[in-house]
Amino acid sequence: MMSLRNVAKFAQQCGYRPSRSLLGSSQGAAELCGARLASTGVDSAKAPKGAKPNATDKPVKRVVFISQSTDVYANLAFEDWLYRNWTFDRRQILFLWRNSPCVVIGRHQNPYVEANLPYLESARVPVVRRNSGGGTVYHDEGNLNMTFFTERNRYNRKENLEVICRALQEDFGIDAQANERDDVIVNDMYKVSGSAAKLGRTAAYHHCTLLVRSDKTQLKLALQGDKSIASKATASVPAPVINLNEVTSEITVEELIKSIGQKYLETTGKDDQLMAKQNFQRSNGYTLVNPTDDWFPGLAKLKEELASEEWLYNKTPRFTITRPVTLPECIAHNTTVNVTVQAYHGIVEDMKVSSSGLCPEVVELIKDIGTAIKGTQFNNDFFHNLVNRMRLPPPLRTHRSVV
Repeated sequence: MMSLRNVAKFAQQCGYRPSRSLLGSSQGAAELCGARLASTGVDSAKAPKGAKPNATDKPVKRVVFISQSTDVYANLAFEDWLYRNWTFDRRQILFLWRNSPCVVIGRHQNPYVEANLPYLESARVPVVRRNSGGGTVYHDEGNLNMTFFTERNRYNRKENLEVICRALQEDFGIDAQANERDDVIVNDMYKVSGSAAKLGRTAAYHHCTLLVRSDKTQLKLALQGDKSIASKATASVPAPVINLNEVTSEITVEELIKSIGQKYLETTGKDDQLMAKQNFQRSNGYTLVNPTDDWFPGLAKLKEELASEEWLYNKTPRFTITRPVTLPECIAHNTTVNVTVQAYHGIVEDMKVSSSGLCPEVVELIKDIGTAIKGTQFNNDFFHNLVNRMRLPPPLRTHRSVV
């Protein structure tokens, strides 16, 4: 397998020189990668003389990238780096990657609804918001992730899923089919893969998971979010799942990487099939990548953004959550009220309390506290902090900066 670490040296030996303005930049790195791929025969062939092909008629070569990292932030950052910096008009990419245990939510989802945040925090399992839409998934090293990169006008989710299904059918004897939701189903009922995508003006990617030998107990625990929250966010659709190694014990993630990679390299649109097979034989088509800033300048910043609490929580669509709160004895004796909070992009917009049976002074105090906390950050400790605020001396209870 070829590594990208020597891309620049190899390109220079071949006489490739990027423009001065691109040296050291992400775009320059993308150009260098392109030069390396061209040298191994994975770049596109020249069009016949006099031909003026449409964008979708141009010969396109394919390459498989395999991540050497199991860090979810690094792998998602590399996805975004390719999407932003690579040119897919003559080269398409299948990126294969695995992560250590984590939960990945869709861009338009609510982490409080989708993930069991208290459990995951105690288990030190990260929750990450990705850039694409779709539902929430649990990742571990028994789960293979696949990202298909193309030009926007070549985006074809069905074709990508066909690559996966053919690999399962032909190499492992598994009856796998893609359904109308673009899930991969085995044995006519069990889901082994779900899909999501990001479509830009010129570039697009479709990524999906494949359950091979994931820990289904942890998967179930990790995805037990708070379904009582009223949210405008995209909701995940639950489905019965199965690991592929429950269908056939002979399957492994490593064998799947080989099988799916080969099927991808041997499958092209239009009349490029023979050329693709020749390229596969000539270059092996596989490239190990290390998603770090040393290899891909600018990736560290993307990784930092993905790992930030602002990205995870402050992109959350509007939601409303109601919880019973027992008032401190210094406020009211043996009294529990329902507190309803509305938040948008992680910020408290409004708070209401059921005031039935409360004396006017307590109602007024709670209203004042509600006014003070508008515009503050909502988090898992919000209701606990609310009670602590009520215990403070009267002048501090309504100060916005306390607790």
